[in-house]
Amino acid sequence: MHGSLDRNAILNALEALSERMRQKRLRAHVYIVGGAAMCLTHRRSHATFDVEALIVDETGSVVEAAHEVAVERSLPRDWLNDNVRRLSVMPPAPDHCATTIFDSPHLVVTGASARHMLAMKVHAARDKDLEDISTLVRELGITTMTEVREIHTAVFPHADLPARSAHRVSELLKKLEGTAG
Repeated sequence: MHGSLDRNAILNALEALSERMRQKRLRAHVYIVGGAAMCLTHRRSHATFDVEALIVDETGSVVEAAHEVAVERSLPRDWLNDNVRRLSVMPPAPDHCATTIFDSPHLVVTGASARHMLAMKVHAARDKDLEDISTLVRELGITTMTEVREIHTAVFPHADLPARSAHRVSELLKKLEGTAG
């Protein structure tokens, strides 16, 4: 099953991960962002290639268990990865509005809230982020760059919105305004 992960594949893998954590008699918390959060929390229809996560606790055990699940389920070894910890798009503050996606006695998985996802996506504003930004601004009812900047500042209080990102998002909002109504 190498390739993309849809909603069901991710949820099945998380169920298997929970079982591995049960066997280890541990409870872990995983906060997901990126395409997996868009797929599971914000109902994006297309799949993702991995589950980018901030493994909040039991990091080593979760990574080990995720590798076991990868072998068992023929998933890529890094189907669940903690690479976001090293990226500049990871917000410095906790996401108090994160949605619980999966909850078992041994694993809780939360997904980035729409506001946090929007801030991360506009901070990067890569070509592949524009569809997700569009989804998120619609979900949040955002129509102006001022609203986007306010959310970005709330999530990244010590970072300016990059000029390139601001331009791309401004253009996207204009296009969305033209298609509304």
